[in-house]
Amino acid sequence: MTLLTPSIQSYALYIGMIIYGCFSSPTPDAVGISEALVALLLFLSFRVHFRDLQTSSFYLPWAIFCYGLIIPTLLGLINGHNLGDMIRDMISFFYVMMPLFLGWIAFFKPQKFLKALTGIGLLFSIRTILSYQKILLIPSLWGQGPPADLLYLANSPEVLFSALYCIGQAGYFLLNPSSRMDRLKGLSIALIAILPIMAMGLMTQRAGIGAVFAYIVIGICYVTYHNPRSGAILILSALAFGLALSPILDPLLFLLWEKTNIVGLNARGQEWSVVTTILSDSWKTMLLGEGWGGRIENPAVGGLSVNYTHSLISSFLLKTGVIGTIGMLVTIIIPVIRTLKCIFITENRKTIPPDLTSINLTHQRLILIGAGIFPLLISVFLYASYKSLGFGLILLLFFIFPIRKLEKIN
Repeated sequence: MTLLTPSIQSYALYIGMIIYGCFSSPTPDAVGISEALVALLLFLSFRVHFRDLQTSSFYLPWAIFCYGLIIPTLLGLINGHNLGDMIRDMISFFYVMMPLFLGWIAFFKPQKFLKALTGIGLLFSIRTILSYQKILLIPSLWGQGPPADLLYLANSPEVLFSALYCIGQAGYFLLNPSSRMDRLKGLSIALIAILPIMAMGLMTQRAGIGAVFAYIVIGICYVTYHNPRSGAILILSALAFGLALSPILDPLLFLLWEKTNIVGLNARGQEWSVVTTILSDSWKTMLLGEGWGGRIENPAVGGLSVNYTHSLISSFLLKTGVIGTIGMLVTIIIPVIRTLKCIFITENRKTIPPDLTSINLTHQRLILIGAGIFPLLISVFLYASYKSLGFGLILLLFFIFPIRKLEKIN
């Protein structure tokens, strides 16, 4: 509970998100002024909503949250892990559980949250592009040598989300125009989507670029199945964009293919092997993990000793064991399943937040879920972006549509 009104809290959240996008980074090495401001504004936006007080949907996440605060912390202290590493891991755990404190935003103008989240991805993209400005017009040099963006902003899930969400919205306005302005809006949004795609291309993010292509193909197939004429328009539009961008796409696809031939899956299999070897040491380690701050000599980063893996699941297995990992996955899977159900269930419009009722809900849900599910899956299985604030913000997406009845937040 809080003395601040939801309106004030929402402004605190959105201002914090803007500061994060402009000045901070997904995994900062130190806490600076911008990180302190973001943390303060996030704290001011916290609100525990007690509408599910008598149900398992309230007790289970809080039980998992308490487990994560107590058991892995005690194990980390007992095992003598570095305090800084422990704090970093606890922050990552908090991002996973962040919907407990920010889930209320689903009941209070969620459309603004979507715009703010997209804005973070675009801001990160612009900052990435600026760091590569010397080779921006020479695609054949992208991904060559050490990265110019040392903050790895393009790795953040918000960048991929902004690309996919903009692509989906562009397609929607181009195919469902209510005026000439809608077509212009669709074209403008499509051009904006180039920014995050370019940012991921500059960092040769194979998973992100692959997700963009998969999202476009799935969207075209869906539209063609329901409306072949609109599907044909979408195919021609995609081909036109592809031809226009071929001077960039051709060398980029070649670089991605070459990177795959050279590094393959970046030793993700060996990384998992190291984690399972540690877990098999004893039943206690298997069930409870090594605690926050646990480190491994990670083959995915050249055998260096680091306190992370490139999969949320393997990381939580290492730190919290089977018990903590199952609990964490439950907190992620349940809202995702509820959201997926909402795509196929026709609900009364009164159950939907009022500022989302002016658009085609089924299509907008598909656009949103598609834009959210790809960065979520990549963070869970492939990249260490689950350690960032953006991962918690992506999780909040899955609290927006599964609303059975609106209740005023006091």
